[in-house]
Amino acid sequence: MLISIVIPALNEENYIERTLKSARAQRTSHEIELIVGDGFSTDRTVEIAKKYADMIVLEKNRSAAWQRQAGARVANGEIIAFTDADAELPPDWVEKIVAEFSRDESLAMVYSPVGFFDMSGFEDSVSRFSFEFYASAFAFAGLHSPSGANMAVRKGLFEIAGGFDTSLSTCEDIDLARRLGSFGSLKFFRRNIVRVSPRRVKAVGYLNYAIYHIDNLIRFSLTGKSKNVYVPVR
Repeated sequence: MLISIVIPALNEENYIERTLKSARAQRTSHEIELIVGDGFSTDRTVEIAKKYADMIVLEKNRSAAWQRQAGARVANGEIIAFTDADAELPPDWVEKIVAEFSRDESLAMVYSPVGFFDMSGFEDSVSRFSFEFYASAFAFAGLHSPSGANMAVRKGLFEIAGGFDTSLSTCEDIDLARRLGSFGSLKFFRRNIVRVSPRRVKAVGYLNYAIYHIDNLIRFSLTGKSKNVYVPVR
C-alpha cells in the first residue's frame, strides 16, 4: 500500500530535517510518499526538504489548512497521514496507521496523541496524560478532536468530504473530522504518539497554552467558528 505523508511548513529550517528524517526512517513494508506543502518559506526550509521529500508543493496562502490542502491535493496514497514540520515520528508510526485502517474498512480517520520532545520525564508524562484525557473525553462525547500533527485519513473519503476548509485559521483538523464522520467512522488510537517541539508551550506557558486550545475547541464545537489568530512561534 502507498501511504502519503503530508507535512505543512513555513520557515521551519530549525526543525523540519528532524521530521523528514523520522519519516524516512519508518520501519514498514508499505511504500511511503513524502510531501511537503510549503508557504513560500524565506529561510532554508525548502532547501532542506529537497533532500528528503518526493514532492514539494508551494502555496502562496499561508496557514496550516492551506499548506496541508496543497500537499493532500497531489497525494497519490490510498491513505494520507498528516503531521507537523516540528514533529518526530516513532519508527512504527506508518505501520500502526495502516493496521488500523486494515482492521476497519469503515474507518475514515484515525488520530493519536501528541506529546513533546526535549522535556523532562515529568513534563512529558503530564502533557501526554492531559492530551489523552482531553481527546478521550471529547471522543466519548462524540466530539472528535484530532490534532493535525498526528492524524490519517482515507484519501477517497477525504476528497468526498471536500478536504480542509482553508477559510479556517485554526480547528481545520477538527472541522475535517466532523465532516468525515458523515462518511465513515473516526477513531482515537492511544498507542501511536507523535512528539512535537515544546516551543509554543515554552513561549506562552502551560496554562495559557491549555486555555487557548480548550477555549478554541469549545467555541468551535458550539458555534462552528474558530479563533482567527494563531501567532507563529519559530
